[in-house]
Amino acid sequence: MATYEIIVTDVTCYGSLYCVAGWDRLTGQMIRPEPPGAKASDESSRFWNSGYAGPGKAFAMGNVVRLVATGALPDFLFPHATEDRMVDLNTPMNVLQTLDSQGVVAAVAAGVSDSLTAAFNGALVRAASRKAYVPTGNRGPSLGAIEIPSADITFFEHQWREEKPKLRARVTSAGLIFDLSVPADAARARWKSAGVAGLKADVQASKRVHIRTGLSRPMSSQPNECYSQVNGVFFL
Repeated sequence: MATYEIIVTDVTCYGSLYCVAGWDRLTGQMIRPEPPGAKASDESSRFWNSGYAGPGKAFAMGNVVRLVATGALPDFLFPHATEDRMVDLNTPMNVLQTLDSQGVVAAVAAGVSDSLTAAFNGALVRAASRKAYVPTGNRGPSLGAIEIPSADITFFEHQWREEKPKLRARVTSAGLIFDLSVPADAARARWKSAGVAGLKADVQASKRVHIRTGLSRPMSSQPNECYSQVNGVFFL
């Protein structure tokens, strides 16, 4: 067992379930807390419900949460196993304080990389589609952050056939353009309430944008690829 004090930086939403991550200020590394009972064979078991995550809950953006956890289970796949931790809820989690956006960005500055590729230790593969992935099993990070000029990001909707529109971001990093999915909860809430125009207005009102980036877990249709995505956005 180990004690962590994570600054919640990444909150992504999938229906009624949440994946969360944060910067551990005790060790200076990213941590992905997972609920007790999480199993590699049951994807839904690895998410938190709305009783624990989302606005007003322990795992809300900017909260500093003290928790006790063990390491990733032996069958958890890399690269995610790099940061995965199994939370022990027998020891209550405590919210120590809440930081505003500027406070979060300042507190996690040591975890910002020079480029999206560097955030994943050079393991990111950029496809011709501009989507990018890290190979399943790579023993490197699955979480990171970059800061870019506001001119280097734009949000848009993508709709495939009869599916509902999905929020995506086009990000320029180190001269390369990336097309990334956006499961970040706060950005999606803004999109749902104000549309893409609302997010574009936030970008235009900012000089720089701090992007929390992560990797999706491999899908059955693409078991060897963990795609890069936007886990959180701070407009500066």
